[in-house]
Amino acid sequence: MSASFRWLLAGALALACAPAQADPPLRHYTHEQVLGTSLRMSVAGASPATADAAHAAALAEIARLDAVFSTWREDSELARLNHATAPVTPSPELRRLLQLCEHWRTASDEAFSCRLGGPLQAWRDAAASATLPDRVQLRQQARALARLEPDLTAATVAPLPGLHWQADGVAKGHILDLALQQARQAAPDALGIALDIGGDALYWGVPARGGHWRVGVADPLAPADNAAPRATLQLASQAVASSGHRSRGFKVGRRHFSHLLDPLQGWPMAYPPSATVVAPDAASADALATALSVMPIRDGLAWVEQQPGVEALIVSDRGVSFASSGWHRLLAAEPGAPQPAAWTRPVVIEYEIPVQDSARYRAPYLALWIARPDGSPVRQLLVLGDRSRYLQELPQWWRLYGRDDDAAVHGIARPTRLPGHYTVAWDGRDDQGRPCPPGDYLIEVEAAREHGGRQRLSLALPAPQGQVRHPPRRGDEIGAVHAHPGNDAR
Repeated sequence: MSASFRWLLAGALALACAPAQADPPLRHYTHEQVLGTSLRMSVAGASPATADAAHAAALAEIARLDAVFSTWREDSELARLNHATAPVTPSPELRRLLQLCEHWRTASDEAFSCRLGGPLQAWRDAAASATLPDRVQLRQQARALARLEPDLTAATVAPLPGLHWQADGVAKGHILDLALQQARQAAPDALGIALDIGGDALYWGVPARGGHWRVGVADPLAPADNAAPRATLQLASQAVASSGHRSRGFKVGRRHFSHLLDPLQGWPMAYPPSATVVAPDAASADALATALSVMPIRDGLAWVEQQPGVEALIVSDRGVSFASSGWHRLLAAEPGAPQPAAWTRPVVIEYEIPVQDSARYRAPYLALWIARPDGSPVRQLLVLGDRSRYLQELPQWWRLYGRDDDAAVHGIARPTRLPGHYTVAWDGRDDQGRPCPPGDYLIEVEAAREHGGRQRLSLALPAPQGQVRHPPRRGDEIGAVHAHPGNDAR
């Protein structure tokens, strides 16, 4: 799974605040070459002997499960299943892992898949030979794999033609979940335990009484180890995983391809976004992060909103951020820093696409976003129209958001709309989910229509109690606009 990149999480484990009473100090452990990457573990509130026991229990469980789940070891149980020519009786652990694979494959509408061992091997062979694989053959192979119906409830699992399980997208997270169970049993009196394997991390409890685990989310466009994090989270009994493509992939000749494959094409994703997911368990965070790097951004965020206890930050290939509705609740303030004032009420923006007297009418392309008084962008709210050729007719929006980020454009844009009255809302947060301070902002609206005109509105939006109106005018591409405070459902 792509969350094995160490740069995806800054992984800063620190105390969120000083303990209210004296506890045993936080004990840290580090190891290299654990599941092919690095492991960091912290145990809070336990004696040295108990913390060491928790550490040993976690390591033993990770080693045991690696012998079951690994796709890089020829002697693992999963490798034996992949090479089997007759039905195999899987261990309960392997059966559960494959059931997780199929659960997330169905839940993600096939954006996530553990069935891609064959196509991935084709890309490894292509990198070794410097010859691109046949795209048509890969598509046929991927779709044939998608049609298979493995029976994972039977006593034995029968080999299916061409199916080689590649479970990296959920296995590491599942191992973290099971390793934490063993660590907690070994240290029942601990205040908290943190496990981080190559960027996938699971946090239980707290590092000190009244505190949280502070976790830095690295900027995918600044992969240096000492780069400033894009966000810092405060977590308690939650897991976090990230997915992206910049530091892994296949080099075929002089061309570089992402290691993230479209499960129905067998071909690497072009300019996939990076995703960081917080979920109640590590297996879910792992699978969700991978799927969000394959899904269109708009669809991925809508899917996240349906998952209980899940929040996500998706960053397009060019760096534009898109946060789920509750992401801001995870953001940590700097210790000791005063809490800045925040915009207190959402803003409801009612806008009109007017009727035009035209025999060659085409619904307009339209973008709506929030900006600061100097014009710098704050929050992208709406894009109507999914063809870059015409979106470029919205020059201000294109300069700020669309230019050089075609993948993000297609990931967030919705179909154009016929004349009528519509509504969007701004929750007072920026593109990364951070609260915006009270003050003056601009509502920016641009519209352009094939066989028609082009128009841009820049409407001053005062403090949260204020309203702004733009009356309709005959022949305009943008009709009436009315912004007013909404109900604070946050």
